[in-house]
Amino acid sequence: MASTRMMLAIGALERAIGRLEQQVDALGDAPSTAAPVLSPQGTDQARAALQSLDDLIAELKGRTDG
Repeated sequence: MASTRMMLAIGALERAIGRLEQQVDALGDAPSTAAPVLSPQGTDQARAALQSLDDLIAELKGRTDG
């Protein structure tokens, strides 16, 4: 069933986004003596991109629930 496969794919995306959010948070918390991997602006942009994906997933879930 297509909706079952879509829900499995959405679940996988949610888990991946969760891991990415943890990585972005960890990078933002890195000691200031370490070379920054992401600038504060880059961290904000990464969080905005992840939020956009979260919103898209919520929209897709709404389409498959109804």
